[in-house]
Amino acid sequence: MRTCPNCGNSRYKEKIREESFVIVSCNDCGLVYLLNPPDEKEIYEDYYKIEFTKDDYRSDSDVEMLNEIYEINNQRVKLIKTLAGKKDFTLLDIGCGSGLFLKSCANAGFNVSGIDVSKNALKFAKESFGLNVDNKKISNLAAEGKKFDIITMWHVLEHVLNPIEELKQIMEILNENGVLLIEVPNFNSIKFRLSGYKWKGGNHPLYHRSFFTSKTLKDTFRKSGFNNIEQLRFTYELGTKSFLYNLTKKIFNVFSADAFLDFAARKNSI
Repeated sequence: MRTCPNCGNSRYKEKIREESFVIVSCNDCGLVYLLNPPDEKEIYEDYYKIEFTKDDYRSDSDVEMLNEIYEINNQRVKLIKTLAGKKDFTLLDIGCGSGLFLKSCANAGFNVSGIDVSKNALKFAKESFGLNVDNKKISNLAAEGKKFDIITMWHVLEHVLNPIEELKQIMEILNENGVLLIEVPNFNSIKFRLSGYKWKGGNHPLYHRSFFTSKTLKDTFRKSGFNNIEQLRFTYELGTKSFLYNLTKKIFNVFSADAFLDFAARKNSI
């Protein structure tokens, strides 16, 4: 059985059971985590179901899901331009999957690369978009002396068994004053609560290992050595949704109650 990845405490309170999976809350630091994670050797080859072609990824796509992803990724690109603080920078996307986000970044002229565990997804990203992506770990990049100005993790940290160790490794490959941008499902979101903690976008124990709140994610950053941390009140405005829907999400975000949490952590010596 797993101890708390944030503080190492073995005392917990059970919160949710999903089939054989047990999700608990640490009695000490409050982090919610999966007590009994499964073997991960093969599960991520089935994680990405690529049922589209490279030509489907556009603003007016016939695949409705891709319309929203295209819109979301373009808003992420605008956010990164603001955070980067300069025109020329290197960007690494950890957990790049099929490369849709990196494709939007490349379209904006960014110098991009990505890593992922899924060889099938990487094959699609390379062959479809010509992206510089690889089946490498962060430790491989550190050993090669690679450094980046911007590192992104879109819905990746919740999949990691040891988030603090992962973030420590990321700091090694982040340039001074570089920015790490992370988005995770929000365990304290209205969506999570109204669903009785059954929301599949956040409660997915086959793949998810930690279930963050604003507080526990801040704790994770600090324990990994990041001290310049900012919670971004970043809400996607989707043209496929009503004005009221988009406004409601913005309001939820003010109170850290929207579906997702977005944080930027800057590496510096202060």
